[in-house]
Amino acid sequence: MSSVLSSPKGKIGAIAVGGLLMILALWFLVIAPQRSKATELAAEAASMRAQVDARKVALATPSANVTVRPSDLYRLTKALPDDTNMSGILLDVNRIAAQNKLTFISITPSPQVPGTGYLQQPLDVAVQGRFSDISSFLGDLRTLVSVRDRRLDARGRLYSVTSVNITSPDSPAKFPVVKAAVKLNAYAFSAPVPATPAPDSSTTTDTSSDGTVAAGATP
Repeated sequence: MSSVLSSPKGKIGAIAVGGLLMILALWFLVIAPQRSKATELAAEAASMRAQVDARKVALATPSANVTVRPSDLYRLTKALPDDTNMSGILLDVNRIAAQNKLTFISITPSPQVPGTGYLQQPLDVAVQGRFSDISSFLGDLRTLVSVRDRRLDARGRLYSVTSVNITSPDSPAKFPVVKAAVKLNAYAFSAPVPATPAPDSSTTTDTSSDGTVAAGATP
């Protein structure tokens, strides 16, 4: 054995075998585990992408799993009153702003937007106070109507927040007080308009050019 290793060919063969063993050891100890880890990371990334895509779809088509019973009529009426009632909206916004230690500045309604079974009343609301209090104010407005354990919970009418623009406060207030221009939507119930039936062509009276009265018509 020693004579074989002492020959030039034997040395070359030993070096080649040693290099092969080093490559195999590197594969099993370093490369293979890293490839396995990379495969696991790729699978996790694909799962996260699927969750993000599903979340985007859910946000694009929001829904709530809620069971409405006949006894919930009072709650439904509270969430969607029969009319816009701007005075009631003003009281709601002013009361919730005061609860959150905000200064209620103004509220400006825009023309109503009809929907299927409801009316949407856009509102421009301006309040002033600390940012955290403004955040609580918006949360209180949005949770006046919610779903708890698949049951409708209505502590007021339904509002949604479209946008919030934070600017410097009106003087003499200073930071950390800020001013928020909030775009809200208030909702009211609107009965669907019944479809107008098409005229029945069988009852249409037609007179020909020679003066003959159509069948079924009174001469």
